[in-house]
Amino acid sequence: MTTAQRKAEQDFGEATVTSKGQITVPNALRQALGVRAGDRLRFIQGADGSIRLEARKRRRIVDFARANAFRAGEAGIDIDKAIDEAITLAMEERDRRSRQRDGE
Repeated sequence: MTTAQRKAEQDFGEATVTSKGQITVPNALRQALGVRAGDRLRFIQGADGSIRLEARKRRRIVDFARANAFRAGEAGIDIDKAIDEAITLAMEERDRRSRQRDGE
C-alpha cells in the first residue's frame, strides 16, 4: 500500500462480532455514510479479498408521503396526520403483542 493510499484511508474504528453474528457500526462511520435505523449495508468482497461497504438508503412509504403531502378526498383528510396516527397505532399494537409474548 502506498503512502498516498494510506492518507486517503480513514479509520472508523472496530466492531466486535456477537455470538449472533451482529456488529454495531461505529457512530463516525454511520455519520460518514449518512445511515440511520432501517437503512441497509451491503458488504462486497473484491477479487483481492478486500471488503467494500455500501449504504443502501431505505425509502419508506412514509418518506414519500411526507415529501409529497396533500389533502385527500372530499373530507380533506390530512395525509401526514393520518400517517402519523397509523404509525402510532401500529407501534402500540406491536408493543402490546410483545408484552403478551413476553408474559407467556
